[in-house]
Amino acid sequence: MILKYSYQTVSILLWTLILSSCLKSGQNEISERSHDAQIYSFSMTSSKDTTRALSGTRFSIDQINKKIFNQDSLPYLFHVDSIKLQIRGVGNYPISRIVITLRDKDSVYNWNGKDSISFKRLKSIETTAQDGKTVRLYEFNANIHQQNPYILNWSLIAQNQLIAPVDKQKTILHDGKFVTYYKSGTTIKASTSSTSDGKSWAPATVSGLPATIMINTVSAVTNGAASTIYAQNTDNSVYTSTDGLIWSKVTSGYPITAIYGKLPSTSGEFAILTVVNDAGTLKFALTKDFITFVVKGNIPDGLPVTDFSAVNWENATVFGAKQIIISGGKDNKGILNDKLWILKEQNGEIVELKIPSNISLQQSQLFIYDQKPYLMTYEAGKNKLYYSENYGLNWISGGTNQTLPNNFEGRIHASIITDSNNFIWIFGGESGTQIQIVDAWRGRLNKLAK
Repeated sequence: MILKYSYQTVSILLWTLILSSCLKSGQNEISERSHDAQIYSFSMTSSKDTTRALSGTRFSIDQINKKIFNQDSLPYLFHVDSIKLQIRGVGNYPISRIVITLRDKDSVYNWNGKDSISFKRLKSIETTAQDGKTVRLYEFNANIHQQNPYILNWSLIAQNQLIAPVDKQKTILHDGKFVTYYKSGTTIKASTSSTSDGKSWAPATVSGLPATIMINTVSAVTNGAASTIYAQNTDNSVYTSTDGLIWSKVTSGYPITAIYGKLPSTSGEFAILTVVNDAGTLKFALTKDFITFVVKGNIPDGLPVTDFSAVNWENATVFGAKQIIISGGKDNKGILNDKLWILKEQNGEIVELKIPSNISLQQSQLFIYDQKPYLMTYEAGKNKLYYSENYGLNWISGGTNQTLPNNFEGRIHASIITDSNNFIWIFGGESGTQIQIVDAWRGRLNKLAK
């Protein structure tokens, strides 16, 4: 059977199909309007922010609690008059409406995406999705350091924690605890405290360490996770301990004149830098155990070999910044050292740099803090702090922000240790009248407080 359709019938069918398609298309457009009002990207800039701190600040968006904030606080006293906002929604669906609420005489207005905002007054941001119905309200909070980040705050943690009499003392950090070694008459004694405490101290029995040991040479040297303690005797021999209490004499190939500590190396190989007496000539030598040595060249004239302070320092981002810094002390002729020395390994040899200084280096103590070398000096009966921004070449006074407390008694031969919680610990020492000071102080920069 042959079906026949009139022209009018065909036209009606075609228009029906077209109209149906258009209706479906319109329905799809309506259904595809986003219901998502969430903010997925948020940042701020200001042409008046000369520090560029704001443009480099990362803001977190807490979608659960509906908060926008910066985890890393902006600098102390940070302020700009006005800011530009950059707010983005999800994918190809921009937020259709943004309402800004300002604190202090609250005002609410529709934001056009271009107007500047008062930085300190920004209180909340309300967004509306493309569907015109879904609304989301975010609370805004800008975290700004409320304290000067460069102020060092100090606390007296312990006093008279050692059993008298105390003739000489040295405190080290070893295996998660502080250990203070001290001469008491003709005996070497020790007392320990957890690094998380510093208030409670327990006496400990030391064996194998002779009374002739030079207390100021006791030092802990780390190699990976292992820590070993070394001490130099007056007869140029070396004693060692792994637990800090049981000591034994090392059968060494050379008499030891000085121990400077672990030498940072570009090869990453562990070595302790020493000075040995090689048939009457003082030479640099590297060792891992004080049994075998790799002897280097002669030491330079004037290099301190007794009563010095030494610290090893390296900058992981600078290939050649691996060195030992030395201050104070006397050379092998007993002449006082008035320079800072920087020792490093270069092309298989130990090279040195002598730096004249107008700082009082005698009786000074070196330590590492805030990723830079620090120096505590003894001047006119008081202690002052200096630090270096260029690997020990030049030194800057800590100034009023980094002064020691008024009740901190001026001292020499103190032990200074920095721990993993960014605290500086100062233990004991000797007053200008050669009286032993028995106490423990702890300080930390505001910016390094957790």
